[in-house]
Amino acid sequence: MYLGSDVTAFVEYTRQVSFLEDGDVAHLYDDDIEIFNDGERVTREVQTVDWDASAAGKAGHDHYMHKEIHEQPTALRQAISGRVDDLAGNASLNIDLDDGFLQTIDEIHIAACGTSYHAGLYAKELIEPLVDISVRVDLASEYEVYDGHNTQDTLVVAVTQSGETADTLSAIRRAKASGMTTFAVTNTVGSTITREVDDSLFIKAGPEIGVAATKTFVSQVTALALFATYLGRLRGTISADEGADILEDIRQLPSAVQAILDEEAQIRRLAAQYSDSKAFFFIGRGLAQPVALESALKLKEISYAHAEGFAAGELKHGPLALVTENTPVLAFLNQSAAPEETRNNVKEVESRGAPVIGLATDGADESFCKHTIDIPELGRLEPLVANVALQLFAYHVANEMGRPIDKPRNLAKSVTVG
Repeated sequence: MYLGSDVTAFVEYTRQVSFLEDGDVAHLYDDDIEIFNDGERVTREVQTVDWDASAAGKAGHDHYMHKEIHEQPTALRQAISGRVDDLAGNASLNIDLDDGFLQTIDEIHIAACGTSYHAGLYAKELIEPLVDISVRVDLASEYEVYDGHNTQDTLVVAVTQSGETADTLSAIRRAKASGMTTFAVTNTVGSTITREVDDSLFIKAGPEIGVAATKTFVSQVTALALFATYLGRLRGTISADEGADILEDIRQLPSAVQAILDEEAQIRRLAAQYSDSKAFFFIGRGLAQPVALESALKLKEISYAHAEGFAAGELKHGPLALVTENTPVLAFLNQSAAPEETRNNVKEVESRGAPVIGLATDGADESFCKHTIDIPELGRLEPLVANVALQLFAYHVANEMGRPIDKPRNLAKSVTVG
């Protein structure tokens, strides 16, 4: 018998696991276990985890984070596998939420923390134009249900890698207490959140050991993109042909990400060149804004450098005062989000001597960039692909600085305290 806070602690010895629930007290013996809750003996289902100890090793990489960055093409294939209906131009998600309810909801709330919050922001930018529905994204610790809100016509979506994040669980419980329908997008089968929500969608990314989330972010966004397609087809806001186009872009994600990974040597050289910088800015518009926030979070988590992400248009409203010739600015130059305005923002920082690293798709104006990282064209998913380049950038900056990349100070993988 083994006891651990996570399956990875003992998967080397057994793949059979029972998940305890709130209030459970377990008595472990050599060959038996007794579980009590509120003084009553209870049973918990024994489940088999679908991965083994080899998936939790470093596989020759120096750090789990580096391994997990390189696992993203595989993780994406797993997230997509069996979920694309080519004939109908629709996602096939095998979820139990009632179609009639999903056709009549007038609002979606997304509650999440950290990297998962950024995935929620990306999902908002996908869902609102595709589904023609209002999406509210809240940090789970700030989520409130206001008096007078029409709770019957709202879907609350929790996005959480572990399924154990205390703030996200608290938000879901508040939503359920108000009579709302709840839905989780998570990586962890059997987690607390999957037992508390009305339905779940699993991202199937496999175990992620490094504290800084990488493959789970791209898998969360991919699962949410599939959900957006499903909702759009269900509600008639996108046609079968439009759905097929979106799904084709989703299908291309693994190869697009692999193309970025194949350019790691260039990204490593850039990281080495700027690893002694005291601050980094990330800017983008539209779908690139959440990725700017996520990229800044990734860098500050593992390198301890000052890093900030901004909507590109907000630079002139304050952050520009911090830009100097020693402040690298990493700019998303995707063609899908006001490229002319973004070019003007890049020109503003370049004119102040800041070195600009552009993440550019074909046709983007790179004339104001000191360096350019080429990003494959992939419509709405281009910023998600660019994110992988910046994961590598953050990793190599932190590695140059000698940081403990897999165990950054003061941080833990599952944040189970409020």
